[in-house]
Amino acid sequence: MWLLFSLLAAVTYSLLWIFSRMSRGIPSTVVTAAEYVTGPFLFFAVIGTVDYPWHEPWFWAYLTLPFLLIPFFVWSTTYAVHRIEVTYVKPLFGFSSITALLVASIFFGEEMTARGAIGILCITFGLLTLYHGRWSAWRSVGPWIMLSAALFYGANAAVVAAVLQKFPHVFGIAAMIFLGSFLMNLPMAIRDLRGFQFSRRHLLVLLGMIIMNFTQDILTLIGFTLGPSPYVIAIKRTSILLTAAIGYVFLHERDQSLPRLLLATGCVVLGIILVVLH
Repeated sequence: MWLLFSLLAAVTYSLLWIFSRMSRGIPSTVVTAAEYVTGPFLFFAVIGTVDYPWHEPWFWAYLTLPFLLIPFFVWSTTYAVHRIEVTYVKPLFGFSSITALLVASIFFGEEMTARGAIGILCITFGLLTLYHGRWSAWRSVGPWIMLSAALFYGANAAVVAAVLQKFPHVFGIAAMIFLGSFLMNLPMAIRDLRGFQFSRRHLLVLLGMIIMNFTQDILTLIGFTLGPSPYVIAIKRTSILLTAAIGYVFLHERDQSLPRLLLATGCVVLGIILVVLH
């Protein structure tokens, strides 16, 4: 069953990226706050059943991630997707798996195997294939923002894995992330809402993002409870390939051939699977 939930998480995560691209025209702060609007509800749903270690210094240090850094990088990712094609930037998230592996190896004593090294080479080859002849895209700020976000999310994944060993409450951690991203982006969203006129399409796109974000998170957490988390993460990373294909077909991001796009993103996905399962 974990495989089914992992595949569904990959599909819904891909659709979240597509909706994010379709939300161009709406202020990125508004999009981000709306995406995590379920945060307060999720937090109040778990607060009565989860005993947060408020007395532990390491927990307060960890809270800088969900209440400071993650909200910033969530917003910056939306900002970047609004300015450059999703088929350009989504594969860059392959670097997050490399960062997660390196941080886990350097700071948490996890061993790097030959399979992990081969995975890094596959990711690198895939990205070089994707951007070959298209390096002009890096003259804009979008890819650099996405690269920074990917590196951060990789480090964050390694830290969260270590935190879960001390505080094994996945829903409790997810609630903090959703709550922090919502609260930190809400003031700027309220500011940017002044004078902005929503259309029916805008509202439908935001609703789609809310549903996809919450659904993919729940599906991923269910997958974690039913099967090995590295396998769940590896399957979910196929969202890179799905996002590229959906962006090519439905968003008409066709400045390159579909076979080349699938080859590049497929190499990235294969590399991620090798890194995650190293």
